[in-house]
Amino acid sequence: MAAKTSIANRFSKLILSLLITFLLLVVGATTVMELFRIERQLQDKLHAQAFNVLSVLNLQLSTQQRAVSRTAQSQLSINSLIDLGGGRYYFEHALEDLTLYTAIEEAHLFDYAGQFLHMDDEAATWFTPLLVTETLTTGLGEIKFHDGSFFIIEPIKYYGAVQGGIIAKIDPNVLIAPVLDNIEYSHELKINQRWRISAGDVIAPGITVVMPPPSNMALSEFDISITLNQPYKALLGGISPWLTSFSVLALIALLPMIVITRRIGQKMANPIIELADEVKAAKYPVRTQVSDLELTTLADAFNQATLEIKRINEINLQEERQSGQNQLSAIVDTVVDAIITIDSKGHIATFNPAAEGLFGYRAEEVIGHKVNMLMPENFASQHDTYLNNYLSGKRAKVIGVGREVTAKRKDGNIFPAELSVSEMQVSGNKMFTGVVRDITQRKKGEALKSKFVATVSHELRTPLTSIRGALGLILGKFTDELPPKTHKMLTLALRNCERLTLLINDILDIEKLESDQMVYTFHRNNLYSIITRSLEDNEGYARQHKVSLAFHADIENAYINADSTRLQQVMANLLSNAIKYSSAESTVTVSLSLQGKAYRVEVTDTGAGIPAEFHQQIFERFSQADSSDTRQVGGTGLGLAITKSIIEAHKGNIDFFSTLGEGSTFFFTLPSDSAQPNNQRRQSGRLPAFQILFVGSDDQLIGDLRNQFYPECEISTAESVSRANLALGQQPFELALVEYPFPEPLDKLMDQLSRRHIPVVLLTHGEQDVPDLDIVIAAHSIDTLNINSLKSELRLILKKRFPREAM
Repeated sequence: MAAKTSIANRFSKLILSLLITFLLLVVGATTVMELFRIERQLQDKLHAQAFNVLSVLNLQLSTQQRAVSRTAQSQLSINSLIDLGGGRYYFEHALEDLTLYTAIEEAHLFDYAGQFLHMDDEAATWFTPLLVTETLTTGLGEIKFHDGSFFIIEPIKYYGAVQGGIIAKIDPNVLIAPVLDNIEYSHELKINQRWRISAGDVIAPGITVVMPPPSNMALSEFDISITLNQPYKALLGGISPWLTSFSVLALIALLPMIVITRRIGQKMANPIIELADEVKAAKYPVRTQVSDLELTTLADAFNQATLEIKRINEINLQEERQSGQNQLSAIVDTVVDAIITIDSKGHIATFNPAAEGLFGYRAEEVIGHKVNMLMPENFASQHDTYLNNYLSGKRAKVIGVGREVTAKRKDGNIFPAELSVSEMQVSGNKMFTGVVRDITQRKKGEALKSKFVATVSHELRTPLTSIRGALGLILGKFTDELPPKTHKMLTLALRNCERLTLLINDILDIEKLESDQMVYTFHRNNLYSIITRSLEDNEGYARQHKVSLAFHADIENAYINADSTRLQQVMANLLSNAIKYSSAESTVTVSLSLQGKAYRVEVTDTGAGIPAEFHQQIFERFSQADSSDTRQVGGTGLGLAITKSIIEAHKGNIDFFSTLGEGSTFFFTLPSDSAQPNNQRRQSGRLPAFQILFVGSDDQLIGDLRNQFYPECEISTAESVSRANLALGQQPFELALVEYPFPEPLDKLMDQLSRRHIPVVLLTHGEQDVPDLDIVIAAHSIDTLNINSLKSELRLILKKRFPREAM
């Protein structure tokens, strides 16, 4: 729900919003104008900088040309050229002087025919007569840019005739680099579009100036230009001080405006607040203390609307009450389930037609009577106790939970029913609604299924085992004596027997999972050892398919609390799938690693992979990918469903990833066992001294008890009464720890424990009235549980019953 604000605050916020908007517009407009001004200044600065660079370069190039020209026009140069043999020494020093303090890289002499006159044995490789042809023809000096270098060519004349000349080579980098070193902008200088020197990014967003040399510069004869670039962030740097100062002044100016607008808003809102207080206090007709037309009109509208609302509400209330009663009655009367409501004393308040048909009573026969008249005697006597316990604050056994109960019809017949109870408040009183459904047919179906499973287990598996044994014996002892065709048929029969046996075992496991009869015997196990044994057990199957097995483990001491037999079943399922779907001569890889507080096991094959459309149902029962490869390798389609149930029973997770044509990886995680071995623990292979059954679902408490009692006691767990009874039938226990109260009735479990003479210690949630039974010998509150005290008490109990060994 949105927070409420006053009119004064809203008015103040509106005025301030307008002022702030106006301020932002002014700041934005002036900022744009300031940006344009700074941009023009920066463009002028870049133009000036570019012109200065071109001027300096032109000056330097002209200076180098004058130096060469003075040397060529020297009388000594003329005489030395006429008498080359005598002037050789002069030219060596003169040309060397040209390269000492200038940008001239090399300077050489050429004759009137344009041939190179070298002073030593090596000639300049860059010199060609074409460079000096124009100078020899015109008798004028010139500057050329050729092959990435400047060339200054000056003639040596004797009586107006060109006798030769001097050619000087200048490296543009040496000439230009010192000029560009001090430029703070990104820049690029290009000559003839093929030679360039640059620094920075001249194409970056920003202000860019491109300038060729003016026509009065010697550089204008070349296709030369300079580009300067300044990024836009320079504009922000220039405007930041002005923008900061302007913003601070604007904020200071807003402070008094805030105070003024709040006071004006409060003054305008006070009459409206007074009017609203009268409306809230229901002081009708409401009146305003001021004579403003708007407020007077608003007060009159309130008065008129209130009268109209009262009239309409009275009409609607009557209609809704009548309609709701009719609709609710119609729903309850037509629903197919029996619906019964009782009050806090257990008396029946309503009894719908479906309940009449189910129990055989008319509504008037049961309304006002105790609801336990619909229950057998043994349950009827307990109902009032359950109801009183719940109303006194104790935990409910059936509220909000669908559970199976036994009900009684008017004729005395007993039938199984499913009961769901919910609590409601009617006129301030607690009432309870029960929805009852006859599940007789469902029970018959379950019984029929159980009978079928028993038939499969005994009538099919027993003879099938005999047939498989006989076929195996024949193929083992008389293989060499059998004709090839007979051997092939017997092998096919044996393979089909094995497949049928696997199918029957999987069906029985699925039935156990469905009926919550899968028994797990949890012990502290090393997952590394379980995987190693599974690899050894499946080595023969892998060799049969010409597949290798590899195991990579990051840890060898991977202790978990698990049923090792069931985990070997998981590994067998995953390994057999990986092996049979892998191609010959490939490798199935198993890896074990620790991730946080859980161990991760991966089984990877290099088969054909799993189609994407099959990913969603791969862990469902009887699911197999519809492909020729799958039909060839066979399988029941139950293995992965059983595997998933076993892993989840171990409080783990299983999943996979696959790529078509590359293979699949199935992986599962199991929580590590926090209990660490100590010096007093037994060597592996010996059973603990005592077996304790824990009936409950408090994982934290189970872990603490296992950590404290091991190795003297081994604790097995059961989360339901049915699992507890199954566990009692599978192995002997010396003691039972039971959470109390329990979501299910404990009568049958207590009978089982009593017949086996197993003492019970109740672990209660808060203060509870414990059952008065001979086998209940102690009770401890979980909220204030001292495990050391509990351990000492259990030691005395077990020592008294089994003096052979104490904890």
